[in-house]
This record gives sequence, C-alpha cells and structure tokens, in this order.
Amino acid sequence: FFLPSEICIKSAEKASEDFDSRFTAKRKTYRYYFYVSRYERPLYSRYLRVNDNVSVDKMKQACKYLIGEHDFSSFVARKSGKTNFVRNIYSAKILDLGDSLFAFEVTGNGFLYNMVRIIMGTLVMLGKEDRNPEEMMHIIDAKNRAKAGKTMSGIPLYLQSVEYND
Repeated sequence: FFLPSEICIKSAEKASEDFDSRFTAKRKTYRYYFYVSRYERPLYSRYLRVNDNVSVDKMKQACKYLIGEHDFSSFVARKSGKTNFVRNIYSAKILDLGDSLFAFEVTGNGFLYNMVRIIMGTLVMLGKEDRNPEEMMHIIDAKNRAKAGKTMSGIPLYLQSVEYND
C-alpha cells in the first residue's frame, strides 16, 4: 500500500534480528539500460541514449576484463569513504534486448559507490571508434579515477537481484 507503483513485492520472509540486507549479501546483480540511436526515442526516455558511433561489440569485449577479483579504485566516486576497493566480479555482459535496446548486466560480491555507473561510462568511452576494448585492463590496473569514463546517470540503473546464500 505504501510503495510507489514502480515497486512490487513478490514474496517476504521473516529474518533473524542480526540480518543486515546490505552486509550479508553474497552476490548482487545490477542492470544498466541503454539504447543506441542517433535520435532520442521517447519510449526509451528512462534509458541512456548512446550515439550510433559507439560499437556495442567493443563494449561487449571490454566487459570480459572486468571479470575476476580486482582493485576497482578507477571506478569509485572520489568521496566514497572506502579504503578497500577490491571486489570480485563474477559476470559482466551486454544483453541485446532487441530494437536497439541493451543492458549492461554485472554480478559481483559487492559494489563501490557509483561503481556500475562509472563502469558504464567507461564502456561507452571504449566503444568509440578510436578506442580499444583492451584499454579496460589498463584502466583497472591504473587504480586512477581520472583514467575511467564519466559517471553516468543513475536513472537507467536497476538492482536486478540479491543472493544471500552461497
């Protein structure tokens, strides 16, 4: 009753008193939706528009360098307050949803503040004609926020799922 119409509860369970939804999660999956078009598409207004000079194939190639345990210092907001930037990414891919609509889907053991939004900005940057997807590896190794792409809007970013059991 109190939730906005965009949120739907499918099921609920009673949890123990010491349960913390944020810190006991084993895996989280996020999706960042975008479409490729030279022109704005009103029905996709909540999604990021990527100009048609960006190669989705290059973005797909760059995703493979994210998988594994890395120091993601290059992909964290400067004022995050964190000191440990090591995270394990289990899966990172671009999903083709049809009609020029795509989603960057990433699953990991945890994410830093703005991490997915910065990775998305980096994927768009590396998808451009004059860039190489292998640069993702160098951006990760640099541990330098200035090497990565811009922080994209949070509007097209959705928490897809959270897993609490191994």
